[in-house]
Amino acid sequence: MDPARAIGAILSSLALASCSSVASNLPGINLIAPASEVTVTIDSTPQGAEARTSYGGLCRTPCELSLPVTDAFTVSYTLDGYLPQTLSVRPVPVEKTALIDATPPRFEPNPVLAELKPVPPPAPEPPPVKKRQRP
Repeated sequence: MDPARAIGAILSSLALASCSSVASNLPGINLIAPASEVTVTIDSTPQGAEARTSYGGLCRTPCELSLPVTDAFTVSYTLDGYLPQTLSVRPVPVEKTALIDATPPRFEPNPVLAELKPVPPPAPEPPPVKKRQRP
């Protein structure tokens, strides 16, 4: 192979390699890596609540779940004696530069913390109505 063809082949290879790395960083296009997973810390006050994600994950607080950074999801908390609560969590898009990721994928909020409120006591029964006696 003559030197001119060898140099041409090398330059063509480099051009193709640089195109593929730029294409893999375009928003919404991921040609190389699958969706990233991020560890989400889930907690509550008081602790010990059952936390269920809309992805199907289940744990007792405090706990951590590894979830794919693809879509928003919810965490629903239940604990005997406390009102149930549901919190929304959203993915934060990766900030990209021309060739590299500037920030890692993440969720907000993380940690996901629920302040559970006690179930209010039942309302007292109203006093019985006294019937007026007719004279």
